[in-house]
Amino acid sequence: MTKEFINVRGMRDLFDKDLKIKYLIENTARELATSYGYQEISTPIIEYTSVFNKTLGESSDVVLKEMYTFEDEKGRSLTLRPEATAGIARAVVSNGLLGSGEYRIPLKLFLFGPMFRYERPQKGRYRQFNQVNFETFGNSIPEFDFELISLAYNFLKKLNLPTNLVLNSLGDLESRTNYKKELLPFLNKNKDNLSEDSKKRINTNPLRILDSKNKIDIEIIRNAPKMNNYLSQKSMDYYETVKKLLVDNNIQFKEDKNLVRGLDYYKETVFEFKTDKLGNQQDTILGGGRYSGLIKMFGGDNIDGVGWAGGVDRLIEIYNDKKLDPKIITTVFDDEYDQEAYRLVNLLRSTNSNQYIFEIYYDVKKDKQVKRANKIKSDFIIYIENKDEVKIYNKKNNNKSTISDYTTNKIFKILNGN
Repeated sequence: MTKEFINVRGMRDLFDKDLKIKYLIENTARELATSYGYQEISTPIIEYTSVFNKTLGESSDVVLKEMYTFEDEKGRSLTLRPEATAGIARAVVSNGLLGSGEYRIPLKLFLFGPMFRYERPQKGRYRQFNQVNFETFGNSIPEFDFELISLAYNFLKKLNLPTNLVLNSLGDLESRTNYKKELLPFLNKNKDNLSEDSKKRINTNPLRILDSKNKIDIEIIRNAPKMNNYLSQKSMDYYETVKKLLVDNNIQFKEDKNLVRGLDYYKETVFEFKTDKLGNQQDTILGGGRYSGLIKMFGGDNIDGVGWAGGVDRLIEIYNDKKLDPKIITTVFDDEYDQEAYRLVNLLRSTNSNQYIFEIYYDVKKDKQVKRANKIKSDFIIYIENKDEVKIYNKKNNNKSTISDYTTNKIFKILNGN
């Protein structure tokens, strides 16, 4: 096949099993969204480039290296969205959602959709990737930080995915200003040993160096001053309230004093849920925190937000070893009972709740039907050998059941293990 007719590197075709997992993840998130009072939103995958340049930071890796940007016929710069929060904030302001009609403050929104970043593809990281986002706007109290963390915790718990919660505080503006005064001398002292990217950030956004994934930087950063030593009293109290709420609600966490997240708009609480299933570089499957200034950047009021994004593709990778497919039931019959078999399978299919796949093979002798049933790894085989009864063979435990005067209810009881 010529190169023009294969998928673009880092962009995947998804098939049945992956899509089943994707829908399971989305449906789980939707159920929780209802419980927590969130409303769904959908924004375009293309925005004006300024939407991201303004919000993500001119010196961020996303803006400098990873955005898919192009000009339209009128020379306007457009970008495939690399993340969702900026677009959601833009939509909130441009549609006047804050304080309008059906929308209340705090405004609670969630979104599903594809994002695009030009990164090196590897397990759990793709150039087109799907995310689930939850965002709350118009609040400034730590209880909402806790709510978003608990929502994320319950989301992963419902998916039965073991993770570790990691937490930190970036403090308020006063805290970060004081911290930078101590961090800059340390970074300049170690400048010659830092990566090239980090050297460039010393004078533009030194906090971003703490988020470096470069092994050389990581070793140096271990000895850097810690942010928690420079928190204002207000930020310390704020952070302690978040931690107390987590402890009171039995949500375990660890603190990482170097956790800063990758985008420029964060402040106060930041958090990540990590796993060891994807390798060291891709251990974060969900992350977020509190941020400020986004709404104001788009012409709205100067209000806070707090939210998180979960990587659906990474969740799919972790989930792929779980059996999600429906059980396969194959009906086997002699030629003289073909009409009875057709009628029974049609009834079973019409009353099925997507828990089972009912297979039947037409114009094939009984012994070949059995071979095909084995080939597709049927969980059960239903034998029709006369008009008055069926035999059900459970291939997993070798149990055999015979049902006289059978009905679909009686058959489903056997299939369900009752």
